[in-house]
Amino acid sequence: MKRSSPFHTGTEGVSLQMTSMIDVIFLLLIFFAWTSNFQIPEQLMPSPLMTMLGNIPSSEEVEIPPDILDLGEIIIGFHFEKNPFWDIHGTRYDSLSAVTSVLNQLAQQSSEIPVIFDVDGNVPMMYVISIQDAARLAGFKHIQFAINDSPDNTPAPH
Repeated sequence: MKRSSPFHTGTEGVSLQMTSMIDVIFLLLIFFAWTSNFQIPEQLMPSPLMTMLGNIPSSEEVEIPPDILDLGEIIIGFHFEKNPFWDIHGTRYDSLSAVTSVLNQLAQQSSEIPVIFDVDGNVPMMYVISIQDAARLAGFKHIQFAINDSPDNTPAPH
């Protein structure tokens, strides 16, 4: 009796069963087509800050500093002690709704003027984002942040 070699194919050919492999391929195609998302991603991510900012009443009439638009830029100092407060060209504002009202009034006059935020290092980030969102919603197109290069963190001169 002769032993057959495992490498010997003999006269019969080797056949592969492709039916089950094709079935698996079709199932994977169906799975990926079913789970794919064909929507265009939005540019703004939803956040609780956006909804919080939408609830701020900006109907409060606040007097804007005189001849602020003649300077060519709006510099908003942002400070934080126990509560946040803002400084717009020497005028102090203690509420975000007051600053939102000022920004809305200024944007109606000229939305092309750059807005520059000079933020102290101890201001929490959620307040910075909320004031940036307020400027965007008011219609300003050029929003910038001032930086301080000095190593001792002294406030930047205005």
